[in-house]
Amino acid sequence: MPGSRFLYSRCATKTFKENAKSLLDVLSEGSKEILRDIRILQVLDMPTIQQNIPLIYYIIRSYSVKRNVFLLGKFYVKFTVNHVAQILGLPNRGRDFHFERIPLSNIKLKTLVQELADLTVEESSPTLESRRINALIRYVLAVFFFPLKGLKVPTCLVDFKGPEDFVVVNWPKAIHSFLHSHFAAMRQIAIGEEMTNLGYLEGCSVILVVWFLEHTSIASACVEMATPRLHRWSSQLTFSALYCSRLRAILSNPNAVRRSFVYISVEEQDLLGEGEEYSSSFEVEERRSVKKEKREKEEKKKQQRLKEDNKRLRGEKEEKGEKEEIKKRVKEVKEENEKKKKKDGEVKTMKEEKEVRKEKKKRRAYKENRELIREARFKSYVDEAVGQVKIFIQDKFDRLAAMLGLANEKNVNEEDVKDGGVKDEGGKDEGVKNEGVKDEGVKDEGVKDEAVTVIKDNSAIVLHKIRRTPVKGKQKKRPDKDCWPIYPGRSALCPEDRKMITIVMERYPNPDSIVIERGNIFISRSSLIDILGTGWVCSSHLDAYAYVLNSLKEKDGSNMVNFLFVSSNHAYLKSCGKISRRLVEHITHDSVGATELIIMPCHVASHWVLLVANLKEKIWDFYDSMPNPTHKTPLRNHMRYLQEDTGDVLPSDIALWPLRVVEGVPTQDNGNDCGIFVMKYMAASLVEGPVDWSSQKDWGKDMPRIRAEMVASFCRIFQSSLLTEHGFKF
Repeated sequence: MPGSRFLYSRCATKTFKENAKSLLDVLSEGSKEILRDIRILQVLDMPTIQQNIPLIYYIIRSYSVKRNVFLLGKFYVKFTVNHVAQILGLPNRGRDFHFERIPLSNIKLKTLVQELADLTVEESSPTLESRRINALIRYVLAVFFFPLKGLKVPTCLVDFKGPEDFVVVNWPKAIHSFLHSHFAAMRQIAIGEEMTNLGYLEGCSVILVVWFLEHTSIASACVEMATPRLHRWSSQLTFSALYCSRLRAILSNPNAVRRSFVYISVEEQDLLGEGEEYSSSFEVEERRSVKKEKREKEEKKKQQRLKEDNKRLRGEKEEKGEKEEIKKRVKEVKEENEKKKKKDGEVKTMKEEKEVRKEKKKRRAYKENRELIREARFKSYVDEAVGQVKIFIQDKFDRLAAMLGLANEKNVNEEDVKDGGVKDEGGKDEGVKNEGVKDEGVKDEGVKDEAVTVIKDNSAIVLHKIRRTPVKGKQKKRPDKDCWPIYPGRSALCPEDRKMITIVMERYPNPDSIVIERGNIFISRSSLIDILGTGWVCSSHLDAYAYVLNSLKEKDGSNMVNFLFVSSNHAYLKSCGKISRRLVEHITHDSVGATELIIMPCHVASHWVLLVANLKEKIWDFYDSMPNPTHKTPLRNHMRYLQEDTGDVLPSDIALWPLRVVEGVPTQDNGNDCGIFVMKYMAASLVEGPVDWSSQKDWGKDMPRIRAEMVASFCRIFQSSLLTEHGFKF
C-alpha cells in the first residue's frame, strides 16, 4: 500500500493510556466505581491496540460513497451505530450530540494532559475526587472519542462538567456520524493517482480496526467473549503494508468475510438501539440496487449501439459520393507532382553544374599556389630554428661567463689563442682556474673539472666544464608529509590542523571516495579539496557545518543559543513535488518550544543567502553577501514550503512574517565565496547578544585561512575515530 506513507492518525492508544495511568492509580475506589457505571473505566483499561495505518488506508479506499458501505473483497458490509456501541461498550440511546468544531476553546491537548498530572500530585480536598472524574471525562472525549488534527479543543467538549451530563448522551451515534463525515473526503483523496499528503484521519480510528477484524477472519481474538469487543484483540496485532496490498485477493474468499457481528451476548443486546435494524434486510436492498445498475448499464449500451449503427450508415452513403471526388482529386495531384518533378530536376542540374565549376576553379588556384605556400612555410621554419639556436647559444655563453666572473673582462685577442688554450704568465697552456668562484647552492667538494673551449665573436675562451658527482654521506632531505596537499590556507593553520587534514586525505586517496557520510550529507575527497581551494559550496557542506555548530553548542561553556536547522534540499524537493517531510521531522512541538532561532540557507539565482527565523520576535533576518533586490523574490516560496510541512507545530504562519535585511555585514568581492560567507553568518547569528560587524570586515582577505579551518573542523567532527587512532585526543 504505497499511499499509506501519506496518512496519519491522532488516535494513539499507547500515549492515551500512559497519560491517564498515573491519575487512575491514585483514584479512590468510589471514583472508580462511578467511572465504571458510566462505562469510562473500560475504555481506559483497554489493550494498547496498534494504529495499523496501512490497514486503515485499505479500509478508507474500500469505502463506497454512493452506497455508504465498505467493499470487503466481493461483499458490501455496512458500518452502523450498533457496531460502535458493541466495540466501545456504550449504549446506543440517549439524546443526540452534534459535534461542532467551532468555536474553539483556549484549552489545548497539552493543557488536558498537564491537568491530569497536576491532579495526581494535588493534596486531598472535598472537591478533589469530583475534579479528577471531570478531568478524565474531558480527556477521553478530546483525545480518544473525537481527536482532531489541530491542537485546541472545541468548546462543545469542554462544556461537559460531570458524569450526569455524560450519561444522557448517545455517544455511539455521535462518534459514528463524526467518522462517517470524514470517510468521503479522505476516500476521494486516497484514490487519486498523484498523492502528496493525505493528512490526518480525524476520529477514533481504533474503532475501524476492531470493526474490520470482527468482520473478517484474517486474525483471531485473544479473548473471544470479552466485552466490550475492544478488549478482545491483542496489542501485538500489526499488519504490514505488503500484507494489506494483498487483502483484496485474501478477502475474495467468501469464508473470509462476515456480513455482521457474531455471538452477540445478552449484555451486548442491551446496548443495541431500537431504531436501527440488525438483520439481513440490507442484503436484499443491495441485490436490488445491483440489479438496477445492471439494467441501466444494458440500456445505455443499447442506445450507444443504435447511435453507432446510424453513424455507420450515414458514413457509407457519404463515402460513395466522396470516392468519385477523391479519384478526380488524386489524378489532379499526380499531374501536378509530375510537373513539379520536371521543374525541380532542371533546377538541380543547373545547381550541380555551378558547384562543379566552382570546385574546378578552387583546385586550379590551389595547384598554382601550392609551391608558393611550401616555400613560405620552409622559410618560416628556417627563420624560427635559426632564432632559437641564437637564443640558446647566447644563453649558454651568458651563464658560463657569469659563473666564472668573466662577464666584464675584455675580449681575448686572436693572437693569444693557441690550440684551444689561453696563455698564462709562465707561457704554459692551462685552463683558467676556478679559484674564488662560487656557484650558489652547489658545494665544491668532490667535483672534477675538465677543460672546454667556447668560441664567441671569433674569440676563444677556455672554461672549466664542471661535472658534479654526489658526495657520500650528504643526501637530499625528504619533504615532510605535512607539506601535502599544498593549498592556500595551509600556512595559517596550526600544525595539529595541518596534520589532521593530511591524515584524512591520505586515508581517502581516490577523488570520488566519500569522506563524510551522515544522514543526507555526502562529501567526497574532491569536494573537500574544492573548499581548500576556491571552489563552490554545495548543500552537503552547509548541512555538515550546521552539524559542526550543533556539536560546538553542546560543549560546556558555549555562548551559542539553541537553534533548528532546515536543509536547502527541503525547498528543492518541495518545488519538485517530491517527499520533503523527512527533512523537517526534527521540528516538533518540544523542539520548537526549546529553541530561539530557525536557520535556513537558500539557493537563489546561483547564489547562497541565509534566512534566520527569530521565534520570539516573529521576524525573518536576511543575510546576503552580494546585496541584490532580486535575491529576495524567491524567499517567500521557501518560507511557504516550510510552513506547509511544519505549520501544525509552529506558533503562527511563518510565511507571513516580515523580512528584515541585516545591514553592515561583510560582503564578498568575487563569485566563489557566497557559501563560505553563509557559513560565517550562521556562526555569527548563533552568538548570544548583538554582533559587532565592524570588527569582521576582513573575511575576504582571510578567506584561505577560513576555508582551511572549516575543512579542519569537518575532519575533527566527522573523522574523530580515524584521528584518534593516530594519537589525537578530543
